[in-house]
Amino acid sequence: MEIPINAIGFSEITEQKHLNKLVEATLKNPTYQSMAVDKNKVQIAEYRKKVAPHTYILVRVSVEEDLKETTRFNVEECEAYVESTIKSDFEEIEVECIDGTLYYVICEEKNTSMQVIFWMQNLVEYLNGKQNGKTIIGASVLGIALEGTIVLPILKDEDEIAFENEEREKLREIVERIKDGDREAEEILEEEERELDEQLMQRLKEEDFLSIMSGYFIPLSFDESMYAVLGDIVEIKERKNEQTNETMYVFKLDINSMFVEVIINKKTLIGMPFVGMRFVGSCWLQGQVIME
Repeated sequence: MEIPINAIGFSEITEQKHLNKLVEATLKNPTYQSMAVDKNKVQIAEYRKKVAPHTYILVRVSVEEDLKETTRFNVEECEAYVESTIKSDFEEIEVECIDGTLYYVICEEKNTSMQVIFWMQNLVEYLNGKQNGKTIIGASVLGIALEGTIVLPILKDEDEIAFENEEREKLREIVERIKDGDREAEEILEEEERELDEQLMQRLKEEDFLSIMSGYFIPLSFDESMYAVLGDIVEIKERKNEQTNETMYVFKLDINSMFVEVIINKKTLIGMPFVGMRFVGSCWLQGQVIME
């Protein structure tokens, strides 16, 4: 059983009975707890147990009462809850309820115009804020890596770096024109994509994929917010789970000028990480909406 909570130092959880024990311990002795009522009048409570800096176990439960005044107490989720420590720049932020207590956030990263979909961590805070008339002003995200590998960087000279920066700025300008309804910009972008695809296919005949791609951020599934990521490591932090003594790495990645933090259990990482190397792996994207 490979689940996100393994990434924050609980690698020994391999069966449902192990997870049940963790739920019980968290409900008995949480670090934080809060409650809200959703639009269907269902009470939703969140219990968080801190295990490392910015790192928690989250247990979310729902409480329902039927016409016979029977109370049903349902454990909805037991997940890793990790706060991002870097600022994200998102716009056009929308919230969607998929089912019950399962909420996702859809937004656009401002620098790259990339659409990002993530699982909402702070559901109770969001529901209470919405009830009190608050609005969403921002969001932050973090990737919980289920597996990952350290790979060598692509060596670039100053001219190549300058050319890449110019191309990214050019792409941002084209996307902004498209947002304003510029049809000509749409045609330019389509032509640019065709040329890039052709160049990539030609290079792949003679070169390895990882020697061509400096970074990517590709959705693998919408319903679970899974992404394949490849990015340059610009910062490394270590955290230790207070309950299990397992070590986690937190990488700040530069993925084509979009900065994202990714956490991974040291046990599941292949290779020794250093700043300047690249991280490649798959991660579950979660985050918070910011309200005022």
